[in-house]
Amino acid sequence: MHLHGVVNKLLRALSLGLGLEENEVREALGGEELIYLLKINYYPPCPRPDLALGVVAHTDMSGITILVPNDVQGLQVFRDGHWYDVEYIPNALIIHIGDQLEVVSNGKYKAVLHRSTVNKEKTRISWPVFVEPPEDKEVGPHPKLVTNENPAKYNTKTYQEYKHRKLNKLLNNLKLPYISKTINNL
Repeated sequence: MHLHGVVNKLLRALSLGLGLEENEVREALGGEELIYLLKINYYPPCPRPDLALGVVAHTDMSGITILVPNDVQGLQVFRDGHWYDVEYIPNALIIHIGDQLEVVSNGKYKAVLHRSTVNKEKTRISWPVFVEPPEDKEVGPHPKLVTNENPAKYNTKTYQEYKHRKLNKLLNNLKLPYISKTINNL
């Protein structure tokens, strides 16, 4: 499969970039057990794009995400306190570093904070493939990247436990403004 080849090349390069052997990041994320999860994002035209977001700001829980967009721009990334539009390049893939790779790299690679906007006139579609560890895989900083001078910045936990914690945190963040608003209106 072509996608597996692309992922293997990316993970090899990311591993070597950390000073590790070429297969160590892949193994730390699950090796042969890696999960490939395809999602389809559909954003219809919106008459008031200034009042709506396609997807709120977030980082992906995955190790890496490979995004295939259509030709309608709408992806933005956050850097140095500002949101930047990601330019559409025909036939190019967009690669996001996810939370699990940030953990494995002990913070040397950072998960990409991003969001999606909507277009006033055109439909935007994207096809992200989330490359994730299996749920029972314990993910933590790679031992070769932890030293006395650079201690572990993250706790080791199963991917299932990580997802559970992150989703609960997101749900609580969504509920609090609504609950506060509701209580204030009583």
